[in-house]
Parts: sequence; C-alpha cells; structure tokens
Amino acid sequence: MQTKETFRITLNIAGKSYPLNIEREKEEIFRKAEKEINRWVATLESQFLSDTEGYLAMSALQLALKVVEMETSRSLGDDIDALQELDRKLDEHLNKLR
Repeated sequence: MQTKETFRITLNIAGKSYPLNIEREKEEIFRKAEKEINRWVATLESQFLSDTEGYLAMSALQLALKVVEMETSRSLGDDIDALQELDRKLDEHLNKLR
C-alpha cells in the first residue's frame, strides 16, 4: 500500500487560522472550499447582525444544502438512466414480437 504524501497548510476561515495536514494533490480543493466559506460568511455579514459563530453555522448550513441537493439530483440522474435502459430493453423485446 502506497502512502500519500501530506504537507501542512493553513486555511483562514472567518478570520481564524486553521493549520491542517492534507494530501498535496487536494490543496486546490481545500483552497476553493476556504474561499467558498469566506464568501458565504461575507454575504451573511452584509445581510445580518450576528457573530462569527452564527455566520459560520449559517455558511455550513448553506454548503450542506448544496451537497444534499447535488446528491439528490445525482440519485435522480441514476434513476433516469435506469429507466432509459429499461425502456430500451422493452423496445427490443416488443420489436422481437412483431
């Protein structure tokens, strides 16, 4: 089993630093996630009076909703693919009967 190379990065989320050990090839994903969270926090700060903890909680909720929506649509896509395959097989069968 090959061990993945890890290295240390520091993410700044809502003004606080978080040092993490990550796999080198995942750095870009972590950096994009950092920007996305900070974008949500900035949007919430401009709209509501709250504290950093509240902004982070609402940011986490918004991002979790995106994940759930994507999982739901992916599942629906799988169902549609299965139905199309079933339709194709049914057509084949009906064409043999003619």
